[in-house]
Amino acid sequence: MARYRHIQTHKVISSYGGVGSIIETPQGALIIEDFNRWPFFTNGLYESEEYHIKENRLLKRLQQKNCFPKLKELVRIPSNVGKYKNPAIPEDRNKTISAEYFPKWFYCSNCKRFRHIDDWWENWKKTLQKYKESNDKIRDLFFDAPKCYHCYDNAHQKTKKDGKRRRYYYELEQVRFILISPEGDIKDIPWERWPSAEKRVDKENSDNGTIILGFDKLCCENQDLRYIKSQKYYDLSGIRIECNNCKKRNTLAGLWGLRLPVQNKEKVFFKPVIRTSNSVYYPVSIRSIFLPVEREINPEDQKAIREWLEDGENINFIYKALRKKYSIEKIENFIKSGTSNEFESEVEYRLKEFRFIIRPGRIKYPDKDSDNKELIFERQNIAILKNLGFSNLTIIKRLKITTVQTAYTRQEPIDSDQFLSGEIENIKIKPKYTSKWGNQAEYLPAVESFGEGIFLAFDNEKLEKWLENSFININFVTRIHTIEENIKNNDLIKKTRFNSDRFLSKFILVHTLSHILIKEFEFIVGYPATSLNERLYVNENDMAGLLICTVAGSEGSYGGVISQGNEDKLSRILKSALVRAKDCASDPVCYNTIDGQGVGGLNMAACYSCALLPETSCEEFNSFLDRALLIDKEFGFFKNFVF
Repeated sequence: MARYRHIQTHKVISSYGGVGSIIETPQGALIIEDFNRWPFFTNGLYESEEYHIKENRLLKRLQQKNCFPKLKELVRIPSNVGKYKNPAIPEDRNKTISAEYFPKWFYCSNCKRFRHIDDWWENWKKTLQKYKESNDKIRDLFFDAPKCYHCYDNAHQKTKKDGKRRRYYYELEQVRFILISPEGDIKDIPWERWPSAEKRVDKENSDNGTIILGFDKLCCENQDLRYIKSQKYYDLSGIRIECNNCKKRNTLAGLWGLRLPVQNKEKVFFKPVIRTSNSVYYPVSIRSIFLPVEREINPEDQKAIREWLEDGENINFIYKALRKKYSIEKIENFIKSGTSNEFESEVEYRLKEFRFIIRPGRIKYPDKDSDNKELIFERQNIAILKNLGFSNLTIIKRLKITTVQTAYTRQEPIDSDQFLSGEIENIKIKPKYTSKWGNQAEYLPAVESFGEGIFLAFDNEKLEKWLENSFININFVTRIHTIEENIKNNDLIKKTRFNSDRFLSKFILVHTLSHILIKEFEFIVGYPATSLNERLYVNENDMAGLLICTVAGSEGSYGGVISQGNEDKLSRILKSALVRAKDCASDPVCYNTIDGQGVGGLNMAACYSCALLPETSCEEFNSFLDRALLIDKEFGFFKNFVF
């Protein structure tokens, strides 16, 4: 119902924003609607080539047969600004996204009335029409921020009676509690049923549900709800929902025990959460670093080529039909490969980036017209870092990162490889797609971010030697096997993601190093961890590296991060980070954890005092971390450097 709200473009697709997410604004909380409902989409601007992102490698990956086989383009979210004379109205109303108020239940902090926003709006119109206000004013006053009709009417009546002007406008506040389901659905708690709810407060945390809501009828025929906060109690028992007509009431004590069944699903329930909870929204976002590659053959042309081949046409005929789009070599390669949309895992995808960055010699671009300014890097000479077990240090002066939102989940995250491969039938958490067409969508929303970063790669020989020695140590093996067992018991992680304990060990080592370096950038250099991001490059045999980067506009961009990328400075930062990792405020509990800690027990020695980062900075939802692999006296990779 809101007219326009200012939202930064990068918040539309991010670790905490996108289709289906709740965005907090000064005027209230909004939920972003499906991509196909945005004015930007409904007005056809998505078809304009100026909004098409040239990221052919990522486009090809998303066109995989189990992912988005009909995908044509990645569409850039448009930037928009307010008008010069009225910043509240965008310059181009077609370049906007759509959202609506959510939660939809509001209360007035003055008179305590508690209603659905549709009810507030209808009564607001009737009240102001009674005072001969224009329709434009009625709409503008409410759209700016929903207001209480009763307090407006009461102020008018008293002013008319004694001539003393009073406050007319009391802005409404949204309730903080909502319901989410593992199916990706979200809805309001049926507050109209709460005054007559039956509940057992002594089991409010039970997963079986301890609150029964009556859906046969309301508490009374003329229900008039109040949302009343106690000045004495500050927990849920200090908030009560009361009907002013029949006087039935209930506090919110026991709210967390509420379970409402999802329609047509057995043993699947909506659960209450606070609307700002992290569990409300987990985007399935796919990120890619730009590499200069040629454009792949689009799905429609792939289909046409296959049909021509079935009809007996030769390559000369096909090339003549498509020569304005593709080279004959491109068409030949497609025909030889048979298909170009087989599943490519995240590890395989990143291996191409890893090899491109560490490849010796000058970078060669496909042609002079290529966007050769979208990846500029400079390799550093290393001597100290080589002795510490590294083989490559590269300053990336400019890089382009494309982020595409493909879907989202609620309650718990889902592994991106699981989603892209289509292996989502037998898991309890179901993804919701960004548009009504699901995986048949032809366009997906995306954002481009330009930034800079520091790339660091391990020496494979030294890494293999460390693994060989570490797996002799019983304490090391116990830590790795604990996480392996917790992975087996976690439905949200692809069981074959780490196909060996060696792969898992390498991943934990690289990931933990990335975290303590980012934290050290915050401590020593002064860049907030929220402005830095990691990108991990790890596989079982030949890849172990990390990229710490920031995007334009964040602290540390425009040369700030890469200025710390020479060997001398980075060595000092690394040593300081490792020394700091030895001293955690939660030790000895953190370091000596037995069963694992964090989400699903997927961490060992890692907590917010030592190794965890803001969720916007971490690719793995703060999982697969253990600083012991870095600094333990027996098996730590850097034990000789810090002891």
